[in-house]
Amino acid sequence: MTDGPPSLDAAQAERWLSAPRYRRYLGVAGGDHAAAMETYLWNSRVAAAGIVDVGHLEVAVRNAYDRVLTRRFPDWAIDPQSPLFALEQGVQRARAQQRRRNQASLARITDAKRGLSSAPTHAEVVAALTFGFWSNLTVGERTPTLWNPVLHRAFPKGTGRARVHDLVARVVKFRNRLAHNEPVFSTRTGLADRLTEVRELFELIDPDAYAYVAEHSTLGVAISSCPIPGLTSATGLR
Repeated sequence: MTDGPPSLDAAQAERWLSAPRYRRYLGVAGGDHAAAMETYLWNSRVAAAGIVDVGHLEVAVRNAYDRVLTRRFPDWAIDPQSPLFALEQGVQRARAQQRRRNQASLARITDAKRGLSSAPTHAEVVAALTFGFWSNLTVGERTPTLWNPVLHRAFPKGTGRARVHDLVARVVKFRNRLAHNEPVFSTRTGLADRLTEVRELFELIDPDAYAYVAEHSTLGVAISSCPIPGLTSATGLR
């Protein structure tokens, strides 16, 4: 029996993480294997804390959207014949795009119902829908059918659809990177910029909930424990 915690040598780490991912961490660690592994574990802690905060935002988005949708389309999540998914407006090409979006939304609702009871409630289906489902409600072609008459009401007066859609799409992509434990320190990820986008969207959709989540977030502590000085300038939600 050996003393001390178990360790991995470089070959074992490469087998686990894959050569490209291991080399990424080895590179930022200046070729130091131990520092590379410490940075990988740190990245995992940051990703886990980030997933929690983005999950809180996802709940806020879906509930805000559902509130304004149900005022006009009661039970839209459990009624496949809901008028919500028959909305079309504009020229023939626009209508065709809207029709495809409607069909795609219905397909995602069908997917969300799998694993639920034979007669799921509206709330159960809404909770099972993916973040991507909500993102697709604000695409450009749905401006006249969903944004202008309904979804803009989920935001402060004057909030633009394009900005909301861009924020939601970026947050969804960020959430997916966190879920797959991708590096948070890369210039592609831009951790500080992504956290700014999370904050902006959260404050637009529910500023009270954002303040509460930011106060209880563990993300800042996780980021501050970075083993490589200067690797990221992000400080968490604030």
